[in-house]
Amino acid sequence: MKSKMPRTEKNMNKRRKWIRFFRRLFLTVVLGMLVLFGAVTGTTIAIVHSIVSDLEPIETENLYHLLDESSFIYYKNGDQWELLEKIATPMYREIIEYQEIPDLVQNAFIAIEDERFWNHPGIDIRRILGAGWTNYQTGSRQGASTINQQLAKNLFLSHEQTYTRKIQDMYYGIQLDQKLSKEKILEAYLNTIYLGAGAYGVQAASQVYFSKDIQELTLGEAALLAGIPRNPSRYAPLRTIRKDTVREDRTVFQEIEEDYVMVLQPEALNRQRLVLAKMREIGWITKEEYHQAIEKDLWEIVNPGNLQQQEEISSYFADLVKQDVLNSLQNWGYSLEEARHFLYAGGLHIYSTLDMGIQQVIEETFDNPEAFPETMRDAEGNLLRDSHGNIQPQSAFVVIEQKSGAIRGISGGRMTTGRNVLNRGLVPRQPGSAIKPLAVYTPAIDRGKTAASMIHDAPVYLDPENPNRPWPRNWYRQGYFGNITVREALQWSSNVATVKLLHETGGSRQGAYDIMFHYLERLGISTLVRRDKPFTGSDGAVYHDETFSTALGGMTHGVSPLEMTAAFSVLANEGIYTEPYTFTHITDRKGTVLVERNPHRERVITAQTAYIMTDMLVHSITYGTGSRAKLDPRNELIPVAGKTGTTSDKKDAWFVGYTPYYSAGLWVGNDRPESLSDGSGMAATLWQQMMMKIHEEREPKAYAVPQDIVTKNICTTTGLLANRHCSGTRQEVFILGTEPDQYCRVHRAPPPPPPPEETDRSEEETDRSEGEADNQVESEHQEE
Repeated sequence: MKSKMPRTEKNMNKRRKWIRFFRRLFLTVVLGMLVLFGAVTGTTIAIVHSIVSDLEPIETENLYHLLDESSFIYYKNGDQWELLEKIATPMYREIIEYQEIPDLVQNAFIAIEDERFWNHPGIDIRRILGAGWTNYQTGSRQGASTINQQLAKNLFLSHEQTYTRKIQDMYYGIQLDQKLSKEKILEAYLNTIYLGAGAYGVQAASQVYFSKDIQELTLGEAALLAGIPRNPSRYAPLRTIRKDTVREDRTVFQEIEEDYVMVLQPEALNRQRLVLAKMREIGWITKEEYHQAIEKDLWEIVNPGNLQQQEEISSYFADLVKQDVLNSLQNWGYSLEEARHFLYAGGLHIYSTLDMGIQQVIEETFDNPEAFPETMRDAEGNLLRDSHGNIQPQSAFVVIEQKSGAIRGISGGRMTTGRNVLNRGLVPRQPGSAIKPLAVYTPAIDRGKTAASMIHDAPVYLDPENPNRPWPRNWYRQGYFGNITVREALQWSSNVATVKLLHETGGSRQGAYDIMFHYLERLGISTLVRRDKPFTGSDGAVYHDETFSTALGGMTHGVSPLEMTAAFSVLANEGIYTEPYTFTHITDRKGTVLVERNPHRERVITAQTAYIMTDMLVHSITYGTGSRAKLDPRNELIPVAGKTGTTSDKKDAWFVGYTPYYSAGLWVGNDRPESLSDGSGMAATLWQQMMMKIHEEREPKAYAVPQDIVTKNICTTTGLLANRHCSGTRQEVFILGTEPDQYCRVHRAPPPPPPPEETDRSEEETDRSEGEADNQVESEHQEE
């Protein structure tokens, strides 16, 4: 019989087993954690090594030569990109020595940006862990950059917010600490930091915001500057913004440009007080100094001086590229100051849409006084200039590749140099009849009218001020043509037929205005003035564009050559509006693409409407008022479609047209409007001269015919299908479903000869009948 083991000994054995199990489990877990930690560490080290191994070694011998990193604009020459312009850097910077920077300025920046600056090795581990824990708990993206890291970012790296860039500036931060003294690092940082309003460094900012030397700064002023680097667009005491974006809680400090104002930012004062509180917490200022500094309002502190204005001499195209980049950066969320910083100091490489061959044709023509026969000269034949030093008349020319929207060439004036050169390609002028295809004929065709629709060109009374006076009147001597087709109305630029067609399309006055505005705005015309938001002129009179005069080219402000060209490009581009643009992409100095341009594209009208309009505009050039613009005698090889425009007093002359390759708009006139001896004929001739050279290497090409276009033989008198007795016929194009389905009933077969018994009339009766018929014909002719 087995002896029983005591209960106590059994419990002890069981306990030993559990201890051995937990010991093995613990060792397994620890070993697994060590393996995992090693794997994570190894992976992290490998990732960090791969990121920093490609970094260029830093050179600390002369840090300041890295500061002025200019941007560049390029144009494409075949397969190569060529330099168009190195953008001058108009930043305001004044380098000062460490000994010249007051302790209160140093302490203000260190307190808020990097309180352990004097002790850490370039990165602050304690701050990194604290920021990481806060980010984990709150989901925020709190930074932990030291002054070393911020200096490294300003000198060697981009400003993108990525973990890769963060690792890179940490590496450079440590490198700077090993190669430079703390004093030299702080000096370089305070000389390079961007502080808004075009100011780089504390000395420049002191002059910009307070109009004083840095040695004269008060504690409150130093703290105000120290609060800016975290977010210059938000914490700078002054910020430049568009007038139309000023919020009610913003105080306008002063107007600095036509469309911009300088506003005070109350957030700057809140940030300043945070800096002062931090300085007091560390013990660098007393309680009394703190309260004394926060007593002053922002109005009392700020006294700006030396505000930067961007004025430089440059070509029209390069100027337009710069403005396009600034606008694009602001649309992507940057303030005006930040956008200027990137453009003028960010080392950008901007790849433009310029075609140098086209640009050279424009500039050579505009530099030739003989191309403008109305150029003012004195008695000896010398060129005259106005009080502003400009040759008159002036001109603007824009060339757009309609398929892409790329601006291939532009000139905003001729024989003009100097600062702030006016780009007349962007200045609205009265368009005259050049607006008719956009304001009237395109809406009419798009809403069911056809090129063969009939309009009665006869007196009409549409002037509400003078209801008994015929208005509008036509420009041609005949006065009125009677019944004409829409095609003929456009061909001869009939004012009466144009206004009647708009009225018929809209169904009423207001309906006509609404349709006209709808289409013009969709075609990219931005200068229309609505009745409910009128413009008050210098004479106190109130103006708007909800009138029939707008359809004839008499507008409140007019239209710029760039917008006119872009609008006609819609017809050339099968009904698709593409926003004109000047650059395709932007890279940093290492070739990394920062911005890739995707211009806005929108279908405005159908491809069929665009084709009918193109066909009518080609007809107008071939047989109508714009015949001087043809590139070949029959306008067939590279057909030109377009429209002339002359204001009633001949102060503005236009030709806007296109080929299957390019759209181009030309304006000619005096800066101070004065009558020209010749009108649109001169503009058409000059347009043809430049476009002939631009198309020298181009093959003959026709416009693409979209689906659902049909051709019918019509009677030109009625616009209906022609019968074999119609004397005037033409092959007309229609959108499928809009073609006439009835034959002409005006022209019929002659009556059969009279019966034999009626032919035996006396000679006297015959003569009398023929005389009455002749009198009737003569009478009808006189009525016509």
